[in-house]
Amino acid sequence: MNKARMFNIFFRMFSFVYCVVFIFNGAGREYGVGPVKKLFLVIRILRNYKKYNPLSTWQQHLLLVEEILSVPKAVKGDVAECGCFDGSSTISLSIACGLTHRRLFVCDSFEGIPAPRDDEKITIHGASVDYYVWEEGEFRSHGGLEAVKKNVAKAGDINACVFVKGYFKDTLKDLDTDAIILVFEDVDLVSSVEDIVRHLWPKMQIQSKLYCHEPWSIEVVGLFFNRDWWRTKLDTTPPGFFGSGRGVMVGFRYYPGIGYSMKFDAEKIKTEGKKIVHAGSRGFES
Repeated sequence: MNKARMFNIFFRMFSFVYCVVFIFNGAGREYGVGPVKKLFLVIRILRNYKKYNPLSTWQQHLLLVEEILSVPKAVKGDVAECGCFDGSSTISLSIACGLTHRRLFVCDSFEGIPAPRDDEKITIHGASVDYYVWEEGEFRSHGGLEAVKKNVAKAGDINACVFVKGYFKDTLKDLDTDAIILVFEDVDLVSSVEDIVRHLWPKMQIQSKLYCHEPWSIEVVGLFFNRDWWRTKLDTTPPGFFGSGRGVMVGFRYYPGIGYSMKFDAEKIKTEGKKIVHAGSRGFES
């Protein structure tokens, strides 16, 4: 058996595990979405996946759908997708939002990325030898907003969607929601990520997550550790980032190419949290 065939068999087995874990875990139970419905949901996501020019993987779609299904009913809020390209991920997210009776705000210029700042025109791809040169208009939706709507109407749940056209710096400040339980961004430019965080983070519920499709980007990941930026823009503590570099682990499942930051209440942790004592820092008492 050659290496290519062995890799193909291994990949299929690993993908099978992803699906089985998703189907049989507890996510969705509170919404009446049990194993049978989740099986058909997996089939639907896989069937739709390659039809609509995906820039994210189906495994990432499952991760995001599972995250939405896991949020308790009592926690109010909507979902925001920032950067949708042709709507492949929008389709999966819209289905999950329909099942949980939440709105999905689909935010994009539908005309590609804005003109990059001088300091972000070139981005090194992590520690590899590759780099990106960003240009205005890249990742323009094929057919624009109407084509994305058509894709979602055909394969997803268009009734769950609110489409918001324009650059984030102009549209997100007036997004018509009081609470957000999940954000998924795939926008590449750190300036666009800054716009998303500045306007949506204040509306995010405690323990909700902002999923980021650029865990490889030093500039983007660095934003979530930038104490001065968070203090100046949002008057809060930087939340840090999970999965920087290659991607995030959830249980024993690995999701390359995606990471997240989680909102927490720093003051509550300081007053109610459990103090960690590192015995080795002071030596052991006899």
